[in-house]
Amino acid sequence: MARILIVEDNPINMKLATLLVRRADHVTFEAVDAESGLLLAHREIPDLILMDIQLPGMDGFAATAELKKNPVTAEIPVIALTAMAMSRDQERAREVGCDAYITKPLQYQELEDAINWLMPRVDDERTADEAGSLTRSVLQSIESHRELARHNATRADNLLAHQERATPRAPGAPRILVAEDNPTNQKLIVWQLNLLGYEADMTDNGALAFARWASGDYDLVITDLHMPEMTGYELASAIRAAEPPGMRMPILAMTASAVRGDADHARMVGMDESLMRPLHLAKLRGALLKWLPLESDR
Repeated sequence: MARILIVEDNPINMKLATLLVRRADHVTFEAVDAESGLLLAHREIPDLILMDIQLPGMDGFAATAELKKNPVTAEIPVIALTAMAMSRDQERAREVGCDAYITKPLQYQELEDAINWLMPRVDDERTADEAGSLTRSVLQSIESHRELARHNATRADNLLAHQERATPRAPGAPRILVAEDNPTNQKLIVWQLNLLGYEADMTDNGALAFARWASGDYDLVITDLHMPEMTGYELASAIRAAEPPGMRMPILAMTASAVRGDADHARMVGMDESLMRPLHLAKLRGALLKWLPLESDR
């Protein structure tokens, strides 16, 4: 259960947002303007803020900028809410530090996924013991993953015939491959990457990601850990087994921090870093700057 501040001036939109957030078993605080929202944020220190950007007086962008400047509230994730998906709005959201961006009318599943994306999933169905068991078992399964890598390499051409077209990008731009099966999470990670100035190719399971990696020239892979057909763990093992000598693809895992064994397991199969929820823009930016090659290296 999270404590969520909703800043929204429209009574109908406020009622809907409150209903959806409470339906997901979260506690809400409500403010009808930016000034009231800033006061509530400072006093209550919510876990997350839903910020309408078209507010009377001080708008949601200005309010978010104030939140991010204050050390007390700077780390609270902010989801921008807007009735119009305009490119300038998205750019301003990036500039002031919003962590995600949702277009109204709000949909329950999209909102719930966005909240889960930005917060630790404390109700994750896997227990710490189960995660630890997964970590221990990887030592016995790495060799089978190597065999899986060799098998999947032969399937690459067939799989690529069924996957989405690669995203066009400028010559010399970093090539990022993302594996994520949840549609809303796909949209959120691509949105965050775009805000940081990167484009990405998206696949919805590890097998397709491996096929895309095998046929492409990528600079970095970002993968969810728990996907159908081939998990993120298996994807990383397959890439490590298939890499040419002297080459190492940076692989970043996306995981819920509540599951203590995920990061250990990811490291053991060859991933370079785990991006734990809440996945704030600053954390994602830092990881990309750390692991992407410099222009002169490509």
